[in-house]
Amino acid sequence: MRRKFMMFLTAAALLATGWMFFRLREGMGAQEVLRKLGALRISAELYREDKEHFPLTFADTVRAGKLEAVPRLKLRWHPACDSVRDVRSAGITGSGCWAYVNNPKSPDFGLVYIDSAGKDEKGRYWSEF
Repeated sequence: MRRKFMMFLTAAALLATGWMFFRLREGMGAQEVLRKLGALRISAELYREDKEHFPLTFADTVRAGKLEAVPRLKLRWHPACDSVRDVRSAGITGSGCWAYVNNPKSPDFGLVYIDSAGKDEKGRYWSEF
């Protein structure tokens, strides 16, 4: 009985691992990702034009009505995310999510970028966009 239970647990673990591998392998195409990145950047610019400065946190653009919601991002080998991480300076940590430089003293203040060292289907680094 115990042996059958252990075999069942092993099979379930292998099945779950396979499913996770399959899900992480999927990702959006570059066109869709860049379209969404453009929308995020436009919303930050609209906020800047309205308030005469970039937001101190990206969530302020949503609160100000410049963006309805943060679009979902799903890169290959990363879990999906639908948030923008506020950072003090531009730098790649590999989260596979959106990032926003919210430090007014940074030369990159107001930059929205893709936090990934990975590449798109054409071999371009996501962080280059």
